[in-house]
Amino acid sequence: MTAVAAPRTGAPEHRSRFVRAQVLIPALVVIVAAGYLLVTAVRTTAVYYLTVGELKAAGSSIYDQPVRVAGNVVPGSIQRDPTSFETRFQASDASGVLPVSYHGVLPDIFGDGIEVVVEGKYEPDGTFVAGTLLAKCPSKFEGAT
Repeated sequence: MTAVAAPRTGAPEHRSRFVRAQVLIPALVVIVAAGYLLVTAVRTTAVYYLTVGELKAAGSSIYDQPVRVAGNVVPGSIQRDPTSFETRFQASDASGVLPVSYHGVLPDIFGDGIEVVVEGKYEPDGTFVAGTLLAKCPSKFEGAT
């Protein structure tokens, strides 16, 4: 008579599944947590870039959201208050004119006709309150043509 080997119980196979689960579950948790943090960071730091016309058309739907708007400083519209560092001016592009209020130190090249990018919030009274103001260098600093 020949002896028939008894079937194995599968204990090593069960152990390897357990070890894989011990590694995969924490790895999955870390990946999901990292994805969540990435999505939340992007969502909270995202700033919409709009034209003056788009900003005005959005109206009340954009009041509490940070946005960026680019335009040229309308000549003769700059009003400075040296005691409070508040500057009011109008920025314009092809789609319209926007009153802007900025509190802070102005870039050296800020002036009439300079292209600016303002970042801040659009107020219900139609004024854009900028927390950041960037001025683009005039073309005279670019290479000679």
